[in-house]
Amino acid sequence: MSFDINSVVADMTAAVTNIAKEEGGDVSDSAKRILDAEKESLKELSEARLKGEIDDTIFERELEREKKVVEAELLTITIMTKAMAQKAVNAALDIFVKAVKIAI
Repeated sequence: MSFDINSVVADMTAAVTNIAKEEGGDVSDSAKRILDAEKESLKELSEARLKGEIDDTIFERELEREKKVVEAELLTITIMTKAMAQKAVNAALDIFVKAVKIAI
């Protein structure tokens, strides 16, 4: 199965936006900008995992680092609560993990 980072990032952006709206915030522009900025890092991470250059342990460790980067960006740019930011980031990165696992 193929892996399209552009499609995955678009889905991640939608997830962040939807969670934020449910929690009473609007971060659609910020979410798009943040995730677009992280797209290259996520692409490299997915390619390394798909090629077998890294295992699940390293993938999970790098995924945690990406979560922290995206969460910090969202918290810096918006007035969202920490719980909402974590929920939004988790929803977005769950989509990323599922897409990578499907592509494997």
